Amino acid sequence: MKYRCVLAGMLLLSGSTLHALEKPIKMDKPIIAKDRAFIGGGLYLQSQPYEETDGFTAISPVVFFDNELFYVRWTRLGMYFMGGKNWGASVTLQPRPFGYETSDSQTFAGMANRNASWEGGLSIAGKNDLGFAELTFFTDLLDNSEGSLLRLELGKKIATNKWTFVPSLLAIYFDEKFNNYYYGVAANEATATRAFYVAPAGLNLAAQSYINYDINKNWHLLGNIRADYLSSGISDSPIVSKRYMLSGLVSVMYSFEY
Repeated sequence: MKYRCVLAGMLLLSGSTLHALEKPIKMDKPIIAKDRAFIGGGLYLQSQPYEETDGFTAISPVVFFDNELFYVRWTRLGMYFMGGKNWGASVTLQPRPFGYETSDSQTFAGMANRNASWEGGLSIAGKNDLGFAELTFFTDLLDNSEGSLLRLELGKKIATNKWTFVPSLLAIYFDEKFNNYYYGVAANEATATRAFYVAPAGLNLAAQSYINYDINKNWHLLGNIRADYLSSGISDSPIVSKRYMLSGLVSVMYSFEY
């Protein structure tokens, strides 16, 4: 499917990033804190809420990098225009791997394809010892859904000797244009068994966690698991049979200092 070639992070996608500090090389030199960049790839899996439709898998690049001007968080890109990684405001861009093709299921027979897209917007985020928070506004850049969303994420980084956990909770408000494009049924698509339906705006709730294991200083295993609880405006659609979406990532990364 075309949309399977658009790589996610879904669902997105959390505001967390991985950092490490290097000890000073010489005691008579000023202490210089260095960061690490992570680059790798893995297998991404995502279920579908649609009636009689299988989930999909895709090979996804996995990159984490932040130099206080630009950042990459999985497949999401950003550029700060105020502040930096501890707190900052940025413009941001990410893929939206939603949609379907008519051939995916008999459920969509006679319907038009719904295409994946790219979305961009503004983000404001901050972190301290208590955790991190990020508020992001995205809008469709390719005019597929012409919709927008507002996303709030709250989480915390928990690090041990070799393990790092980054659990978080998310609330995502999708407007009517977004929901209706992906979950609505147009008047010319309605049949005796598939009613005309305009999907309203709604609030989705999600929980996720990143899990990182340090094999050694430079090699790492990264996993992500996420569950999204869909709004009633989505689950009431005649082409939707599930109230939730599940997704996950298993990847290998190489890190280096910069």
